[in-house]
Amino acid sequence: MSSLALIGLQWGDEGKGKMVDWISARFDLAVRCQGGPNAGHTVWVNGKRWIFHQIPAGILNPQIKVGIAAGCVLHPQTLFEEWEKLDAAGVDYQSRTLIDPRVHLILPHHRLLDRLRDEARGKAKIGVTGRGIGPCYQEKYARYGIRVGDLFSPSLSDRIDVLLGYVNPILEKVFDQEPFGRQGILDDLLRVKDRITPFVGDAAEVVEEYLAQGKKVLFEGAQGVLLDIDHGSYPYVTSSHPGTGGIPSGIGISPKSIGEVIGLTKAYATRVGTGPFPTEATGEVEAQLQKIGNEFGASTGRRRRCGWLDLPLLRYAIRSNGVDGLAVTKLDVLDDFDVIKLCIGYRRADGSIAKEIKPWDENAGEPVYEEIEGWRVPTDGVRSLEELPDRARAYLERISRELDVPLWLVSVGQDRKATIVLPDFPFK
Repeated sequence: MSSLALIGLQWGDEGKGKMVDWISARFDLAVRCQGGPNAGHTVWVNGKRWIFHQIPAGILNPQIKVGIAAGCVLHPQTLFEEWEKLDAAGVDYQSRTLIDPRVHLILPHHRLLDRLRDEARGKAKIGVTGRGIGPCYQEKYARYGIRVGDLFSPSLSDRIDVLLGYVNPILEKVFDQEPFGRQGILDDLLRVKDRITPFVGDAAEVVEEYLAQGKKVLFEGAQGVLLDIDHGSYPYVTSSHPGTGGIPSGIGISPKSIGEVIGLTKAYATRVGTGPFPTEATGEVEAQLQKIGNEFGASTGRRRRCGWLDLPLLRYAIRSNGVDGLAVTKLDVLDDFDVIKLCIGYRRADGSIAKEIKPWDENAGEPVYEEIEGWRVPTDGVRSLEELPDRARAYLERISRELDVPLWLVSVGQDRKATIVLPDFPFK
């Protein structure tokens, strides 16, 4: 099989941007199947920092074509801003970008509603990005959203009327906001149509064509599986399916088209926004992880909560997503720690130790930690597993052994070159 699914095993922010960029050099097509500009994929190339919210992060590899598939939501202005940055850097995207006509569009009222609804929750707020993701998906499932393909429909104006018939009463009567007018939305959408027309095409057909020709296809995940709308820490989740289950439905292909699955985890854990985080650290430890790891959200700039690696949650994520190999990122962030904690289980009320927990389980118990002596040696210049300090290598081997999944890749820095490739990685 010539395809690879890349997914995050935590609450997002696992370093998917760097790994997608690095892996994409070995592929012909990279496709996003869910999410929207709530994903911030950071890529460093030759000292330059790129942040992609809409375009698959593989775009900086000149040989690869990238696709935004049906399960995604698209904010046109964010996409255009990313295109402008690529234009300024001389990166060709025009001949290498595909947008599926079934992608739903994020409109101005989605962003407004996103903010207003979360604020209305008070202390129970989710901590959304405010990018309009949830309201856009809500309209998709209520069947009055606007899709890319609708821009080419003679009934576009009528579709907008239907949409505003639902939206404006909520804005006016619930949130005391001014209503949106049809003509302004229509004019904006026609401008969007003019700009994206050359890029519109069926992503599922292209994926199937590439696979039939023996070309390599990368399925690029966004967010993390612990944020899955059905299988994550509900209600503190995203609005889509970030795991392998979201790939076939998000693109429109058979599940059999998914070949290998690589799961990404940091060497520690982070979470943005509210929601359960059992292994969250406090005080100087959290501050040190946050500072060294530069743990601030690429989409929002918000501080990420930081803590220790959680093996029971990773077991759940791996089992439920069919992970074949692991990529451990940001190992170098732990270089300066005297002691590293590793959560190996959860002590239940009856004294038993649970080796796997569900992200929505409010009665999981208390984390059980093992303390591991740190290596106190820089790893950012290391390029092979054998060169790593003994304790760093033992930490990685322990993670792989406990999770019963082979280690494929290790990231020890933000640059492409700061990547250790293990012998089992199938895409050299």
